[in-house]
Amino acid sequence: MKQDEFRKWLVAQGQTEAAASSRVSSAMRVEQYLGDLDLVLAQEDRDSVLNRFAYTAEDERAGRPNPSPVQIDGVLRTGLASLQQALKLYHSFLTEQSNVPDRAEHHALVDSLTRKEIDAAMRECDQLGLKPFLARSGFASPQVWVYDDGKEESYPAKATVAAALGHLPDGRALAAKEFFNGFGEAQSYAKLEALGYRILRKGAGGEDGSFSRDRIEGAMDAYDQFRTSGAHADAFSSFGEPKDFWVRSTRPRQDKRFPTKPIVGYLLGKTASSFNGGGSQPGDAAARLHAAGYVIVDQHDTPLPIPDQHTHLMRGAERARLVALNYYIAPAREADMTSVTIRASDLARDISEQNAFPTICSALGGKKFKDLAGYTALQSTTPNPSSTTTFTFNLEAEDQEGTAMADSYAPVQGQSAQAIAATTNLILYGPPGTGKTYQTAWEAVRLCLGEVVAANLSGEENRDRLMAEYHSLMKEERIEFVTFHQSMSYEEFVEGLQPSTGEDAREGPEELGAAVGFRLKPTDGVFKKISERARLDSSQAGAVSRLDRTARVFKVALGRRQVEEDRIRFGLENGLIHVGWGGDIDWSDERFDDFDQIYNEWRSRKDADATGHDGNIVVTYSFRSDMQIGDYVVVSDGRDRIQAFGRITGDYYFDGRAEFHPHRRIVDWIWRDDAGTDRSRFYPNAFRRHSVYKLNQSLIDWDALEEIVSGKRAAVADTTARDYVLIIDEINRANISKVFGELITLLEPDKRLGRRDGIQLTLPYSKKRFGVPQNLHIIGTMNTADRSIALLDTALRRRFTFKELMPNPSVLSPNVGGINLQKLLTTINDRIEYLFDREHQIGHAYFTGCASLAAVEDVMRHKVIPLLSEYFYEDWSKVAAVLGDGPQGPSRFLEARRLAAPPGIAADDFSGERLRWRGKDQFDFSEFAA
Repeated sequence: MKQDEFRKWLVAQGQTEAAASSRVSSAMRVEQYLGDLDLVLAQEDRDSVLNRFAYTAEDERAGRPNPSPVQIDGVLRTGLASLQQALKLYHSFLTEQSNVPDRAEHHALVDSLTRKEIDAAMRECDQLGLKPFLARSGFASPQVWVYDDGKEESYPAKATVAAALGHLPDGRALAAKEFFNGFGEAQSYAKLEALGYRILRKGAGGEDGSFSRDRIEGAMDAYDQFRTSGAHADAFSSFGEPKDFWVRSTRPRQDKRFPTKPIVGYLLGKTASSFNGGGSQPGDAAARLHAAGYVIVDQHDTPLPIPDQHTHLMRGAERARLVALNYYIAPAREADMTSVTIRASDLARDISEQNAFPTICSALGGKKFKDLAGYTALQSTTPNPSSTTTFTFNLEAEDQEGTAMADSYAPVQGQSAQAIAATTNLILYGPPGTGKTYQTAWEAVRLCLGEVVAANLSGEENRDRLMAEYHSLMKEERIEFVTFHQSMSYEEFVEGLQPSTGEDAREGPEELGAAVGFRLKPTDGVFKKISERARLDSSQAGAVSRLDRTARVFKVALGRRQVEEDRIRFGLENGLIHVGWGGDIDWSDERFDDFDQIYNEWRSRKDADATGHDGNIVVTYSFRSDMQIGDYVVVSDGRDRIQAFGRITGDYYFDGRAEFHPHRRIVDWIWRDDAGTDRSRFYPNAFRRHSVYKLNQSLIDWDALEEIVSGKRAAVADTTARDYVLIIDEINRANISKVFGELITLLEPDKRLGRRDGIQLTLPYSKKRFGVPQNLHIIGTMNTADRSIALLDTALRRRFTFKELMPNPSVLSPNVGGINLQKLLTTINDRIEYLFDREHQIGHAYFTGCASLAAVEDVMRHKVIPLLSEYFYEDWSKVAAVLGDGPQGPSRFLEARRLAAPPGIAADDFSGERLRWRGKDQFDFSEFAA
């Protein structure tokens, strides 16, 4: 390892000389046992190395032995945590120090390769041997191999190209961690083929390629021919009827299930009696196909669980990668798709590991899968890991600049700075039944997932798929839906005051008392909530480090200022927080989760006169029970400064051999500064003297805290943030000025956060600054037939784009039960427009679900006629005119009966005749016959 460079790097990061030396020493201790750290971290994932040193509070309570090869003196858990921290820092150092050429340099280098350099690299491999050849540059588990028809041996393709670059004039061989920065493999393989070499992707099912995907699918093709025409009977007839084990094809077929035994028998040229069809042994049929990344199913095409006793069967990340490649990536490429999306829950179902979402998400997002699948770009959703996490892989080739050729694909997950600026304020308006709801869902999905995905979801035949994506995005809280009404207010939409008991606002030990009364607390409305979610969103590659704003923040004092500096430094350098309150009692027992148990234990063992405000009780409860893994801590430097910020990563533990403060917890320090910074930058109240207490959550300025921690401006949305959509249904039914208030100006795209003319306002209730991010899109719907609010606010009109949706008779069938629906709708709307206006037409959506005469009649009787009655204010003569009925003419839908004047009232007293209108028992659609 690079000790001196690592030490200098640590000091440059703000650590003291003593702390830097301690970290270097810890890393060197690990290297004594694991070997060269540079090579170890190049060959293995960082997390897999760190897991060798993982030791939890539960492990400590159970007395489990040291899981690592490193000998630990003192408290095992503390020592391992210190080694983990050193490894994390050294990995960061290596990542930052790696000298990786950029894309343009890589393309130029690969283009200049000839067979001379490739053959030289292959000779190196022959001379060194395969394993040393791979280990020299940190390559591991090659999946793609290259060979020449004139040679017997094959060579790891990626390592061969990396070594070949070193044979160019002034060239340099690349290590695994440098190899094309994770995006040049596809170009390298293409170059090898262009030079006349052959590429072979070897699966785990067979080193000789017998169980490649193409060969397995070819065997299935042969079996299909056997089933339909009797072809290949010599290969399949001896196997008889399948019984227990089937394998699922990765290609579109009428029946995707195939019996495992004849497929493997065909590939290996074996008879039915020479092997088994199951998976209990590595050589059995199902086991071989399983190892090749195929899904073994029962007769109903349900994936079979992997028996625990069959330890030879592949599991975990390796299995997830192969199945994802075979069933998602490869079929998408064969169908010439530009992208493919994999949902974690779907892959978990395929590999029969329903609770393996962390493993699956890690596998799909890792470099090994990128090497295996050769995709050009990846976007994923949050939360990650989760069953709902989706990974969208861009399969397009890269252009000469190394960017994906389909620009429209970029917004699927991450947004470029250019894309995020294209803010949408859209209102869809038109008569009822014109498809505004469907169009709103499609627009929302398009804005969130991109044009390519939305294009594949358009059309009535894809409606179910579209709505599934729409509801999925709503569950991820990327789409919010709200309906405006006459009583809608600013307090509901933006923020207002609501009663609260005030428990979240209390600070210090008083929080343990009973709440008395209530207070009015600022509460966020739907618009502010989704605005903040959009602003704070950050992709995995995001430039802004976001804090979890739902987590609590505790103030911790590690020692007395200028008196116990060694204790403070000990905690900061060893990833610990520690307190001395609570005496020599070990509070680890689960019963001390409860405040009363701590109170009773202290009184019975230490001080019978202690009250509930005694520091030994209050601080112990806060430190041991109230504080949870995932909460944040700030280390105070007096009443008005802080010098560290971190996150709790371990449960409370008691160190009986500690020289001081035996009550401890593991912390991952996110930020440290020995000079400290002012507390007032993020918190208005001076710190109290208590060693540990929870800060008032409502007073924390998270933006300022993020700026302290990450050194970046957090008010503006990350340029890689995903898109969010707020849908406002019936937007014209509310008093817009009353609902939006002063925020109406913030809706304008050029007034959004991060734009040149961006604006932030101080909200009246919370007194906090607020702005609307660029990645929040607003879609409104407006029913033009609804005149409950006569005119839409002019200020809103200037800030929205309006898209009219009118009835479209062409989408209807010309013959449903003998009725020409196109003619029916066109005729009705022509008459409405003549008698009233074009804004009160009938939408085509009323009839799209009609499949019979009875369905059409039901729509006319219960939807269309009542709507016409409302349009014309119960003037049934106009309703009849629209339907083509009249008192003197034919009666198709309505019939009229003349009413006689009551006795004693002369008919002349009333102008015109009086008619009673009623719907006919049987409608006559002859005017609209197909």
